[in-house]
Amino acid sequence: MFKKTILTAVAVVFSLGAFVTPAQASHCPKDVKLIKAAMSKIKDAKMMTMAEAAADAGLALHKAKKHGEAIKVLHAAMELNGIKH
Repeated sequence: MFKKTILTAVAVVFSLGAFVTPAQASHCPKDVKLIKAAMSKIKDAKMMTMAEAAADAGLALHKAKKHGEAIKVLHAAMELNGIKH
């Protein structure tokens, strides 16, 4: 009984992972577009540089298929610049 429960739990975790990764993958470019669109409204040069660096880093992580890390970088940049996600 216990072994069957564990096997079921493992199967559920792996099946959810198959759906989460593609969802994250499509999320990264959308965040990059939001950041780049908001950059036109940023007046502070330091914030502009930070936003551009974060967008580039997030896109590089996305291309390296590290979507979880890319989302963390992009969402942090969005929060710093007051962009809702």
